[in-house]
Amino acid sequence: MSEITKQTIACPKCGKMIPIDVWDSIDIPYDIEQKEKVLKNTFFKATCEDCKISFPIAYKCLYNDMEQKFLIWLAPRLEEEEKAEVAEYNEKLKTDNRLRLAQGGYTYRIVRNDNELREKVLIFDEGLDDRYIETMKLVYVPAFKKNIAKDSKILGLYFDKKSSGEGYQWVLIFDNKKPVIADINMDIYEDMKDKLHDLVEEKTGEGFIQISAPWAMDVMTTRMDGMQTPEQ
Repeated sequence: MSEITKQTIACPKCGKMIPIDVWDSIDIPYDIEQKEKVLKNTFFKATCEDCKISFPIAYKCLYNDMEQKFLIWLAPRLEEEEKAEVAEYNEKLKTDNRLRLAQGGYTYRIVRNDNELREKVLIFDEGLDDRYIETMKLVYVPAFKKNIAKDSKILGLYFDKKSSGEGYQWVLIFDNKKPVIADINMDIYEDMKDKLHDLVEEKTGEGFIQISAPWAMDVMTTRMDGMQTPEQ
């Protein structure tokens, strides 16, 4: 079960100390209300009662969906200490038969921020595979970059479900303007699954792994290298 500790942080605007709850984990189905906050991007937010601003907070947290069998570790820093924890847990998965039995069939992921956590939860809720979502992003990014102002920078590209409940969309986050929405062609997703399946499985290690842009780029680079015709 989740453990909650009380901490205080300073408001970045007025400096007032604000009490916050820090959760070591979010366990589904027990913490279903917290899941809704994750999906609404409000769970990792704090509000100052004095100046009324809302601002993000970041800390390590494990999202454990025991029904759909996936574990997502939010590690904002992912420095040496966190990497050692990941390596230790992954090694334990290989040697601890009781743990392997208890978590058989689980999917393990590492994310760095609340937007990535929300995206992974949404993808898995939809019965989709985040590995092909990440490789699909590489198809769209060049076109997006051609159509944005030169003084704008893409800070994030996230998979999302349309508000109508039918179909999916990309949400592009920029450094200096409002988010932009773009439709997703899921035929590309199916094509990725068909053509990249074996390579994706090969590139997916056991235990916690960060499935993100660098991982997807490695997959696509390996595929392109494999397609090159050797010189005669």
